[in-house]
Amino acid sequence: MNEFIKIADSADLVEGKGIVRKLGDDEIALVSFDGHVVVFMNVCPHQHTPLVDKYGGQISGNDLTCPMHGWTYDLGTGECINGEGKLKMLDVKMEGNCVLVRRSVRKMEW
Repeated sequence: MNEFIKIADSADLVEGKGIVRKLGDDEIALVSFDGHVVVFMNVCPHQHTPLVDKYGGQISGNDLTCPMHGWTYDLGTGECINGEGKLKMLDVKMEGNCVLVRRSVRKMEW
């Protein structure tokens, strides 16, 4: 799957809050912060629990803290800042009011 597909409308996004969508059989999370939208597999590499769900991972600036065990990830890079592992980030782009994503792992450019 190399093509971008629509996953959400920009109106669905709230700065500093995560939302969850399905991409095939996978659950992905979208977070808007600092003028950026990031998309990642909604699974904590530590214990494989959802990061954005009804328990709500804590988002502060560009940091996302897992609601289960407190591991914190940098949303800009996907790197864990107080443990090991890395979020599986996805390519994302905006076209008009549409949030588009593709399944391939994102190249970290910013």
